[in-house]
Amino acid sequence: MRILIAVCMLGLGIAFAGAQEITGTVSRVIDGDTLQINELRVRLCGIDAPEDHNPGAAEALEYLEQLARGKEARCVVVGGGTPCDTRSPVISSKRVVAQCFVGELDLAADLVAKGHACDWPKFSGYHYADKTMCTAK
Repeated sequence: MRILIAVCMLGLGIAFAGAQEITGTVSRVIDGDTLQINELRVRLCGIDAPEDHNPGAAEALEYLEQLARGKEARCVVVGGGTPCDTRSPVISSKRVVAQCFVGELDLAADLVAKGHACDWPKFSGYHYADKTMCTAK
């Protein structure tokens, strides 16, 4: 596995040194818009999936698990050419914010297209809006 970003957990913060891409096997899916590659949590940029205990949360998590768990992912960190560049912080709630792909599949776009998440225009600039009937926040 290749991780092209150096990450160091320091108390409540995360410090970066380096590149704008993370690659590796998705070891865990945390919720409908967060996955884990080794010890690194990655928040999918530009979308919003239902939070735990809300309608649709379990389905979003299950769908993202089917798409990504155990598969090789390539995640472009915000600032590296994502729809969220200049709109989103690089770190959100101890998670790296990135646009992630399994093969050529944009995970966020597919979650929105299948109704498991909504475009979040504040961060996506409406990048995923044409793929959904809902708009979050």
